[in-house]
Amino acid sequence: MTTDLAEARSRLVAVDKRARALYDALDPLARRYEFERAPTAQETSGAPLVLILGNHSSGKSTFINFLLGQDVQKTGLAPIDDGFTIIASGAADEKDGAAVVSNPQLPYGDLERFGPGLVSHLKMKYRPSPILQGLSLVDSPGMIDAADGNVGRGYDFIGVSRWFAERADVVLLLFDPDKPGTTGETLKVLTSALEGLDHKLLIVMNKVDRFHDIRDFARTYGALCWNLSKCIPRKDLPQIYNTYVPVPDRDEPAKNGLPLGSFDEAREEVIKEVRRAPTRRVDNIVSRLYDHARRLRVHVTVCDQARREVLGVALRFGAIGVALLIFAVLLVWFLLSVAHASGEAIAIVIVGALVLEAAIWAIAYLERKNRARELVDGVDGVFARAFDRELALGDRADDLRALWKSVRDRTQRALSTVGVTHVTRLKRSESKKLDQAIEKEIPALRSEASS
Repeated sequence: MTTDLAEARSRLVAVDKRARALYDALDPLARRYEFERAPTAQETSGAPLVLILGNHSSGKSTFINFLLGQDVQKTGLAPIDDGFTIIASGAADEKDGAAVVSNPQLPYGDLERFGPGLVSHLKMKYRPSPILQGLSLVDSPGMIDAADGNVGRGYDFIGVSRWFAERADVVLLLFDPDKPGTTGETLKVLTSALEGLDHKLLIVMNKVDRFHDIRDFARTYGALCWNLSKCIPRKDLPQIYNTYVPVPDRDEPAKNGLPLGSFDEAREEVIKEVRRAPTRRVDNIVSRLYDHARRLRVHVTVCDQARREVLGVALRFGAIGVALLIFAVLLVWFLLSVAHASGEAIAIVIVGALVLEAAIWAIAYLERKNRARELVDGVDGVFARAFDRELALGDRADDLRALWKSVRDRTQRALSTVGVTHVTRLKRSESKKLDQAIEKEIPALRSEASS
């Protein structure tokens, strides 16, 4: 086990080093176009992470205690904890949120941006456990299926869940058979916090030892599948692991309940996937870099398209202004050389030309501002024009639209903050460098990581 961990760690360091070099190469372009920052070295080189989400009675804490072989998290039918708990390897100890986010050796400093509401609901526990030698666990507060989903927590629960999910290597989403619905926070988590992260998501229907018979199980399983189908836009639903956690002190399983043998096997499959987090981390480092680069390409392409469209307005009015100047010069030449007009007439022509020229440039300035505002408000149209050929061909249309959805708000914010008229030109060499990273360098890194 120790040898395997050492080999996995060595492989992780090598891949992370190459990925970090590519992040650094893309960073100047990302900074110039106000794109999201790359993950820090601490984030990518930290311990592999397993995030556990679920309703308040879905058995998250019980599963964690079973996994670690010790009582680390409090359990109960009612909501026990309303914050995030990071569980890592080490001598038994606990740190509060302020100590966690302020420690530069930990990869959680960025959580501070979610404000004191989160920091006060964040803690870290250290426990000696064999499984924690290769990974860390994140227990989350139980999701509450309120009617409108607007449950006040004092911090952005969906945003924090997304933050952990993006950095996690395995995400477990547990459901309680008594509440197989996907309303409220559960729906928001599935459609926002976990969007685009299907490759690391494991859906678990827990507590199957509570079912009285196969009909009871089938009815609940069907309800869960139906609810998931409404918020997971896929032809086929992901696998649902049906299992339970044996707890000696808990009541006996339901009388005449289901045979539990296959559910024991499902639990072992889930635990096996949790243990694979270190192996998944290598793949996820490359996948995250790939997503970052592709989203950056969409972002800078749309920004550059908006710049060119505003520049087009300036060029049109500039052409009108130049044409007016040429006409004025020719008219003055005609008045002097052919018509022998008086100096007063020539002065009137010159003043009139200057007034018209000033009016044209004033109108051009206002048109540029109006057009820039229209482009920010209609950023979806800018995207459609920037990728009109790819969208028309249809081969990558769905993929492009998904990428655009993930960066749209940031792109709109960047155009609004920087100003469309101040967006710098995307050089051809920069575009080629970005394409080179996406099409050659990152796939080569993935191949190396898989070998």
